Amino acid sequence: MMKEQVIQLQIIKFLKARGFTVGKTKTMGVRRGRAFCFDPYVFRGFPDLVAFINKRIVFIEVKSEMGKQSYDQIVFQKLAEDAGLTYLLARSVEDVSALLETLTKD
Repeated sequence: MMKEQVIQLQIIKFLKARGFTVGKTKTMGVRRGRAFCFDPYVFRGFPDLVAFINKRIVFIEVKSEMGKQSYDQIVFQKLAEDAGLTYLLARSVEDVSALLETLTKD
């Protein structure tokens, strides 16, 4: 099973090779000694990647084959979709490729 970080990198390379702007967001906290602290200013549930595809902003949450969204990620997905934005739960480059096919038809 492929790790999420590997899938993220594959998706970034895939999108950049096609001329799209994409970046990884800093969503994790920091370790301070034995404690793990979340940044209180980071939007909880924010997706791993943000891309600009055909004048649209696309939020991409990357999960491994068995990975599940957290409650905060599900809430963010609903917020984005209710605002008419594109949100994709991607488990592979193929998921992103399928989305591209629908977005580039416009």
